[in-house]
Amino acid sequence: MRWAGGSVFSLTVVSVLTLAVAVTGCAGRKSTVVSTAGAKPPEVAGIWDGMVRATISEGMGSGDTRIEKQEWHLTQAGGAITGYYIAALTFVSGDGRPYVCSRQPQFSAVQRYDVRGTVRGGLEGGGIEIEEVAQQATEGRCDPGSRRLFHYQGKVKGDVLTLVVNGQQKQTLYRSHGTDERGNDTTETVTPAAAVSAVSESPFPALGDGPKGGLGGGSPADVSGLWVWEHQGNAPGGDQKQEREEWHVNQEGAKLNGYYDRIVRQVSSDGHAYRCSMSLEFEIATRYRINGEVRGNQVIIYENSFEILEPNACDNGKRRLDAYEGQLSGEEIRLVWGVGGQILRRPRPDVPTQRF
Repeated sequence: MRWAGGSVFSLTVVSVLTLAVAVTGCAGRKSTVVSTAGAKPPEVAGIWDGMVRATISEGMGSGDTRIEKQEWHLTQAGGAITGYYIAALTFVSGDGRPYVCSRQPQFSAVQRYDVRGTVRGGLEGGGIEIEEVAQQATEGRCDPGSRRLFHYQGKVKGDVLTLVVNGQQKQTLYRSHGTDERGNDTTETVTPAAAVSAVSESPFPALGDGPKGGLGGGSPADVSGLWVWEHQGNAPGGDQKQEREEWHVNQEGAKLNGYYDRIVRQVSSDGHAYRCSMSLEFEIATRYRINGEVRGNQVIIYENSFEILEPNACDNGKRRLDAYEGQLSGEEIRLVWGVGGQILRRPRPDVPTQRF
């Protein structure tokens, strides 16, 4: 009994000492647990671009190719997300037969989805929930129709936003820094922050909505006819770059359609010929088809397709379909697109060179 009691006492003393050492050691060591309770949520505000290319595997369009380019405009207030994205769709016939709506083996359409959501977590890679709340499409013969609205789960890591639907990856988006075919050398430029602010204050209205009060209300202004935008500057590397756009706009009531031709001419400044053209200059011409609407003095324009008028080996192929929001003021239309802006002006009328 004494031996057993001594063993219990010794074990008790050792246990107490061990516990004391453990407590002392924990008290003197910094915790390795990182709290994220008060951390700032990841930044998702801005413009994000993505593209999906797939072959349709079922239905009447089986074998056709579907190309979808997306441009997401997101604003963020704390953990709340609002915004929209434009989806530019192109369908290419798999067997070369033309579509009924376009009478060609391909057609394009533009859709817009309004979204909202939340962002959670303070570390990079924090969780994101985004849901589509409304869909709208531009009018036209080639309408791919409506689909069910998606609910996305995603993560943001740096300039990459990955979205998942029903456990399967749906889209990978990349933060846009304004480096598209036009660059940032327009007549007037808008900073990314200002562009995001403009989106939050006056997002593109739904095409099916009725007239709104204020600047966008009232009878639609007349924007039909010819409009011109020109700019001269320097391309990266110092060569001269001349840009000209001629907008041909048709208007029926509040609805718009038409096209604009974009001509880009670049001239060598050091006297060395371009390898792609074997000349001191080259020129690229592209035609963009457009449609949209007018509400009062407010103009909404969507590009729905493009065609290369003059193929050129110097063409870098960097194009994307844009959406515009603008205001008519006298003989000018001020447009905002992506992270840039430009002013369209009516051309001067021909002036006689002599008096009769």
